[in-house]
Amino acid sequence: MKIKSITLKLCLLLITLIITISIVIGAWSIKDTNKIIQVEMGKLNSEILDEVADNISIFLSNIEEIGNNIVEDNKLNTALAISKEDVEKNTEEVISLRKYVEGLLNEQVWKYGKYMKPDLYIVSENDLNCSTYSKNKYTMDSIKNENWYSEIIEANGKTVLISTFEDEEGIGPFKSIFRMGRSIKDLISGETLGVLIMDISEKMLFDRYSKIIKDGRSIYIIDLKGDIISSKDKRLIGENYFEKIKVDSYLEEGEWYSAFKRENTNYIKIESTLNKYGWSIIEEIPSHIIKQPIKQITEKFVLTLILAIVVSFIIVYKLSSWITKPVINMKNIMEKVMDGDLKVKVNVDRNDEIGNLEESFNNMIKWLDESIEEIKEKEKQKRIAELSFLQAQINPHFLYNTLSGVRFLVSMNKNEEAEEMLFKFSKLLRNILPRASELITLREEIEIIKAYIELQKIRYPKSFDVEIDIEKSIDNIRVPALILQPVVENAIFYSMEGENKEGKIKIVGYSNLDYIIIKIEDNGRGMSNRQISNVFNNKDSINRVGLINVHERIQLNYGKEYGIEINSEEGKGTSVKYVLPKWGG
Repeated sequence: MKIKSITLKLCLLLITLIITISIVIGAWSIKDTNKIIQVEMGKLNSEILDEVADNISIFLSNIEEIGNNIVEDNKLNTALAISKEDVEKNTEEVISLRKYVEGLLNEQVWKYGKYMKPDLYIVSENDLNCSTYSKNKYTMDSIKNENWYSEIIEANGKTVLISTFEDEEGIGPFKSIFRMGRSIKDLISGETLGVLIMDISEKMLFDRYSKIIKDGRSIYIIDLKGDIISSKDKRLIGENYFEKIKVDSYLEEGEWYSAFKRENTNYIKIESTLNKYGWSIIEEIPSHIIKQPIKQITEKFVLTLILAIVVSFIIVYKLSSWITKPVINMKNIMEKVMDGDLKVKVNVDRNDEIGNLEESFNNMIKWLDESIEEIKEKEKQKRIAELSFLQAQINPHFLYNTLSGVRFLVSMNKNEEAEEMLFKFSKLLRNILPRASELITLREEIEIIKAYIELQKIRYPKSFDVEIDIEKSIDNIRVPALILQPVVENAIFYSMEGENKEGKIKIVGYSNLDYIIIKIEDNGRGMSNRQISNVFNNKDSINRVGLINVHERIQLNYGKEYGIEINSEEGKGTSVKYVLPKWGG
């Protein structure tokens, strides 16, 4: 007890020391790292958002460049400078110029590849209106009263960026669009000839930031007024961000972020601007995403603490193992003995009381092993004796019943039939008696049954019929000799009982998933449940040498999970099912 007490104290001391040091160092590290990581994560997200802003700026610049390439085209100026009257006449020259302008628009759209295809429209004072994909939806009369048209004209040739609006003709993700436009002026006189309208699907903006929307993040692109131009939730497009996106309270303001609370969730808001166009990109990130690395560090700290505890236990174990090792060794040997291994031994390397215990333990195992081997040998001899006894029973029984049939034929003066029956019976005996105690193939057992049926048909001509159907795949399965004959014998006699009744017997054999199944069915008088129970309880003397003999021989050869099963109904016949192993004898 004293040694155990010291071991326990040492264990508690080491564990307490390691846990205390780990908690102090870990808490200090987590607190300091929390601030550093939160700042770095914020900066990283801010840089990613700036990259998105730059990507969108490049996208808008490319569209603006498309506009420049179009409005500075000399042939376009020539087409828009034609008088309205000539355009209405639709001369070959006008047709040719219209085709050129439409080709110019389509060429510029496809120039930048499949990821940027704005719809371009030229609306001119002379009504020479053209568009990409030949879909004109604007006329000068329909746009002159629009505010955005005034903005384009007042910009005096500069590109004007107009917020997102809903296109009534748009479908699905192309329902929301934003617009860029600029006036087209005569390259010589400076007179306004018309306007270039560039309608761009909001989806093209969304595609440039959609990949970073995850883990509950939200991104909004807003204009100078605060109206939402692009968002994952298309229902918010056109709404004012500061009015629609309610904030419960602001928690703090930082150099690169602001923290606020909404619907019981804390968020970090990061903002980046597109200086040239006056748009802003706002990203809202749930605070737990920013603090995810802190959580990982905490988990690693806990893992380290657990590791430290495990190490402390190992140290304690090393210190105490020299005391407990002999006892643990005997415990492990005892478990092997319980699993059935009686050849193991404990190495005796001590001269004290534990050494004496180890030696006594070895002597006990030796005695137990010898006793079990002796019992096994006795059980083996007993099993052999039982099999011999059962086989000795079945042979006289078989001989007596067959000879009784011969005596019956002689008494009826059917000497020829009796002679034939004796001839076939003697031939059958030569085949089965020398091998009666052996395991034979199922095919050979069936041949014996066929010979036995021929014998009985001599005695009872046209009184019964036997149908045999055995799968070829189980022909070579080895079975105890004469396990089918007693059951077939009973089936023949019982199936013929009754006035003018023809017996019907069916023998089938097949293999299922786990076993070999053989069934012998007859249309005889059948048995009650009580009679079936008496067969297996050795109470029915008539069947003692028949069914129970077969059942016990099968179990002695193969085990308790095999044998015969009887299903019967009085007046309707009996079915005897053999359950045999697939591995045979």
